[in-house]
Amino acid sequence: MRRRIFAPFLLAAAGLFAVAVPAQAATGVLVVNGVPHENPQRGCYPVPSSPVSVENFTTSVVLVHSAANCQGPVTAQVEPGQSVKAFGGSYFVF
Repeated sequence: MRRRIFAPFLLAAAGLFAVAVPAQAATGVLVVNGVPHENPQRGCYPVPSSPVSVENFTTSVVLVHSAANCQGPVTAQVEPGQSVKAFGGSYFVF
């Protein structure tokens, strides 16, 4: 009986915590195929054409994936301050 009463409170607390955590954004500018993106949000983004040129002037690592939706092998890891030209269908900002 106690578990049935406690479970909804535990789920509610977890939900509040999930809402309270802000989305992370990379600080700086990420230039993808010549298009600047200021303070890009963490997540996966499509690449309009391959090869893709990535200039990372942010505080986060960027991974270029071989396929869309950040699927397939990583073709490049772009550290802060690096520029890379690689084949890929999407990229992920951490």
